[in-house]
Amino acid sequence: MNHKDKETKIIERLNRIEGQVRGLRLMVENERPCFDVLKQVSAVRGALHSLGQVILREHLDECIASIGEDRKKAKELKENLVQLFSKICSSS
Repeated sequence: MNHKDKETKIIERLNRIEGQVRGLRLMVENERPCFDVLKQVSAVRGALHSLGQVILREHLDECIASIGEDRKKAKELKENLVQLFSKICSSS
């Protein structure tokens, strides 16, 4: 997949998240039950978390390409960083 296709997929995700946030605002304005609003907040957080991981993976693919021929080291670095990113996001 080329850079433009990757960028398009990220923008599509952002558009979906933007729609979720607009829906969340409408839920609050329409005084929907707290449980429903909180469920939507959780969905938005999950979507943002997932997007962050996609962006990180794409960035790492580019960075790791510069490591050279040591594929094992590159893969190990990528997975360790993705796990770290996941932990950081889940603790906030």
